[in-house]
Amino acid sequence: MITSILALLISINPCYSSMSKYIPNNVVTDKFHVPNGLENAVDFWIDIYAKYDTDQIVIHDTENYIVYDVIDVSDVNELPYFTQQIKDEIINSRVIRVQKKYRDTLKAMHNNRKNLQDMEDQLAQSLFIKFVPINDDNKFMDASRPGRMRIQKGQKSEFKKGLAFSGKYIPTMEKIFKRYNLPTELSRLPFVESYFNPHAVSYKQASGIWQFMKGTGAEYLKVEAEYDERKDPIASTHAAARLLKQSYKYLYQNWPLAITAYNHGRFGMKKAVKNSGTTDLVKLIKDYKGETFGFASKNFYAEFLAALYLERNHQKFFQDVTFAKIGNYGELVTMKPIKISQLELLLDVDKDDIRMYNPAITIKTFKEDRELPEGSRIRVPLSRFKKLVSRVKTVEGLEDYLRFI
Repeated sequence: MITSILALLISINPCYSSMSKYIPNNVVTDKFHVPNGLENAVDFWIDIYAKYDTDQIVIHDTENYIVYDVIDVSDVNELPYFTQQIKDEIINSRVIRVQKKYRDTLKAMHNNRKNLQDMEDQLAQSLFIKFVPINDDNKFMDASRPGRMRIQKGQKSEFKKGLAFSGKYIPTMEKIFKRYNLPTELSRLPFVESYFNPHAVSYKQASGIWQFMKGTGAEYLKVEAEYDERKDPIASTHAAARLLKQSYKYLYQNWPLAITAYNHGRFGMKKAVKNSGTTDLVKLIKDYKGETFGFASKNFYAEFLAALYLERNHQKFFQDVTFAKIGNYGELVTMKPIKISQLELLLDVDKDDIRMYNPAITIKTFKEDRELPEGSRIRVPLSRFKKLVSRVKTVEGLEDYLRFI
């Protein structure tokens, strides 16, 4: 029975072709296409971002992007009175059981690989069909090995929030990338990094929309305890544009490599190119065995292409997206260190407005009324800014603290 349906499956299933099942002709935009060999990865991330939600855990193969199972854990997440730690332990035990079932089945299939078509086990039959495109005698055993089976939480609701947040920033970000003579599509990278949340902080302490680490951020931005421009969407976009432009020049004017370098580092990508002997990202992903070149780096470009496609076609995948907007504002810069309480009085602006328009000002600065360092850029709602212009001219000494940009 299995043999009789293989030809039909191969002819109709896009997983067995060199085309994305979502992206016509693999063309995302004029400048960005899905490379041959990366289709399954891009389609997988489109599904993660737009099909599976945060209550769904996808168990999948890390090399061929075969989805083994999708575990719905909404029942656990809805349990009352349980701490998150207990819920996580329950979910983890459930995931481990399912993974073991698939690993055991894959090992059994390897041991019985000469008679697979006679296997009556439904799970084995399902796996047999999923692995048809892979021509390798050890494919089942390899797939069962540690590191090959991975879990990924769905992200649909998070991506939808990111779409809403992006409305505040993308128009300005596109102007910034044009100023640097860079593709405006790069402004969609924050979907992969932070879902456009300026307050996002990773477990490695990368911060802001563009997820700059402290060391890298300090090369381009003001990074201090009181004022951290990594969290400023505009300042950090200028920094990201400069970094991406440098990577593009350094990495053979190759955008797949330069974008991957945003995750792996341009020096790391240069090493990968030298060791693998290719600038073709798909071949590099397959052949390069660098210790730090793991799943995140290998998938970064595929995630970017998936996010770019979804943002441009969001109506097909997400309902009722309301894109946020940020009000017009004016900018000034501090000429001397100044406390938040003093800034409120000088600007005659509510603290909440200062916080909303100035995410670079850290929470500690607000809570402890710390001094902002000299040279901090401050945004003020335009309605207040116009009044402030006349106020600075009439209040003696105010120009010693604030200067309009």
